[in-house]
Amino acid sequence: MDTDAARNDLTQALALVQEHVADLAMVEKKRAALSATASAADGAVVVTVDARGVVSAVAVDESYFNDHDLAELGNYVTVAARAAAEDVERQTAELLAPLADRRAQFPSLSEVVEGAPDVRNLIAHLNPVDQQQRFARAGKHGGEDTGGYPIVRT
Repeated sequence: MDTDAARNDLTQALALVQEHVADLAMVEKKRAALSATASAADGAVVVTVDARGVVSAVAVDESYFNDHDLAELGNYVTVAARAAAEDVERQTAELLAPLADRRAQFPSLSEVVEGAPDVRNLIAHLNPVDQQQRFARAGKHGGEDTGGYPIVRT
């Protein structure tokens, strides 16, 4: 490959990386604003979680106490929180899908410059959303394993 063609390929690869990083910042802002709400107990228990899957609001309608036992409330809150957290994960995956598609198209720099690294490997650590999701799935809260979901105590 001649020098001009290699320079052009390298410039295009670096432009893709720059565009990817800019888009990642925009997607991270959108992701941070995500929330989801889910309900349980025939809609009497409503839980909202933020972008990290952390419970931000719980509402229990007075009708809950007509049809359900207080002892079951924790389970209903947990069910609704898990459903809302799954919805936030789905929304996050939808936001990240275009970035993942682009990342798959990044060239290997070794095709341009012998021994150079693969661009995909260079930017793999640039996705803070993936890191936050791994931490959330680890589910550690004060040393207690929460299974990736919030602790609800009565």
